[in-house]
Amino acid sequence: MSLSIRTDQLLQQAIAILPFSDEDLIYKGIAVGASERIWELKKARLRLQEKYGSLDGLERKIQDEGVSPDDHTLYVDLLEWRAINDELIELMRLIDAL
Repeated sequence: MSLSIRTDQLLQQAIAILPFSDEDLIYKGIAVGASERIWELKKARLRLQEKYGSLDGLERKIQDEGVSPDDHTLYVDLLEWRAINDELIELMRLIDAL
């Protein structure tokens, strides 16, 4: 049984049991998934904020100190923080579109 057939069967069962339409269930699933991801990203961003203070602070630290050829932690953290911010923007757009 393919995954799409199984998913469709589960959706039909849920519609039969729950007081929601298939569209409502899909929207709710997207909202829950996006909310969980937002929570994870905010926790990761908080960890970086506790470590560096702010994204600007991390960028200044890299500019002032450079990145060691042996330890790319600062640069990796910078890339992670930027990716977190970009993904949060996209997730908020998704939530707004719901």
